[in-house]
Amino acid sequence: MFMRISFLSIIIFMGLFIYLYILNPVGVTFQYFTGSYLETSLSILLITSFLIGALIIFFVYSIRDIRRVFRGRREKKEKEQLWDIFYSATDALFKNDLPKAEKQIMHYLKKKSDDPNAYLKLAEIYQKWGKVKKAIETLEKARDLKKDRLEILFMEAQIYKVAKDYPGATRTFKEIITLNPKNREALRELRDIYIEEREWEEALKLQRRIIKISPKGEIDQEKKLQQGLQYERAKLIAETGKEGRGIKEVKEILKENPSFIPAQVLLGELLRQAGKMKDAIRVWQRGFEKTREIIFLNKLEDLYLSEEHPRGIINLYLDAIEKNPDNIVIPFFFARLCLRLEMIEEALEKLKDMESELSDHPSYHYLLAEVYSHRGDYEKATDEYREGLKLEGGTYVPYRCTSCKKEIKNWLPLCPECGQWGTFTACTKEEIKVPLTPLPSELMAWDF
Repeated sequence: MFMRISFLSIIIFMGLFIYLYILNPVGVTFQYFTGSYLETSLSILLITSFLIGALIIFFVYSIRDIRRVFRGRREKKEKEQLWDIFYSATDALFKNDLPKAEKQIMHYLKKKSDDPNAYLKLAEIYQKWGKVKKAIETLEKARDLKKDRLEILFMEAQIYKVAKDYPGATRTFKEIITLNPKNREALRELRDIYIEEREWEEALKLQRRIIKISPKGEIDQEKKLQQGLQYERAKLIAETGKEGRGIKEVKEILKENPSFIPAQVLLGELLRQAGKMKDAIRVWQRGFEKTREIIFLNKLEDLYLSEEHPRGIINLYLDAIEKNPDNIVIPFFFARLCLRLEMIEEALEKLKDMESELSDHPSYHYLLAEVYSHRGDYEKATDEYREGLKLEGGTYVPYRCTSCKKEIKNWLPLCPECGQWGTFTACTKEEIKVPLTPLPSELMAWDF
């Protein structure tokens, strides 16, 4: 291809020369130096001038290209050297040789002070070293470069967050959101800080913004979190002495999701605090009828006993047992109620009925030991307690998080492990028989 182009160029040049020679046959005298002349034709003079000019341009561009090649090679070599230094610093950081990592990055920055990645790496080194102040100062220098601002700000915010400097983290995440109002990661991080700080109102405002920009597949999960935040805000309002407004807030939550258990529990508690016992009983009874969650029976038990009306809760338990014959948890709690009411024989009868299903669970033997103790039969109480220890089981009928499977002794509206609301439920008949975490020695006091 090159030969063809060259051959074509020669033909065109020769044609141009012949054309000019025919048009300009007149001879000319060309003085190229003082006293030096050259006799030639006008066409030859034109063509020669053109060739000389082309040759000069060729040499100029050739020299430029040669310089560019050498400069490219030099830059490539410098880049390779810089990369080796940067890699060495990264390798030292990975090996936890922080002094060497710092030294290498500082050497790198002397050669290339405008690279934001080097500042990010140096800040990472200082963070791992525990030098939080130096890490922040390094990122402040990186900000001055006006490059990769979001990445720099994110790292700065994370350093503040890890150091538990929530005001610093909040300030930096707000700066990110100002630069990019739809940055979901920054919005979520800031929301989580507000949750950690129990600033429910601010967290709820951010959560609403997050829902607006979330993809359809994530909206349901985000709305569940919003319900939890609304629940905490209502609870906080009530705790500040505004029970009426708190009740109104909880009812608004239940309008959107009538099956949200924490809101049902809280509504009953607020009504009870307001002296509306019948309304509280109605809310918790309806909650149990819809969900069959034992927490509602627990709440009703405490309320009835505080009002010195044990017959009411006994009837509720008996009705629940009749309507839920396969739920072994309800009779277990009923046996505990009988023990609280000093109905020793009834408690013993119920526990005996459950022996075939719960005899391999330590909580059953601990409760049975308590019953025998109340009867004055200390020998059998000791035997049952020893049987419970032998099984090395777990806590007393624990509640289990349906999301992360964390187990707790007493019901909570929020799981401390996975941070979700309304996920705790009493163990089923099958789950209650599974050995759980070993019992501590403090249970010698039989705290039921």
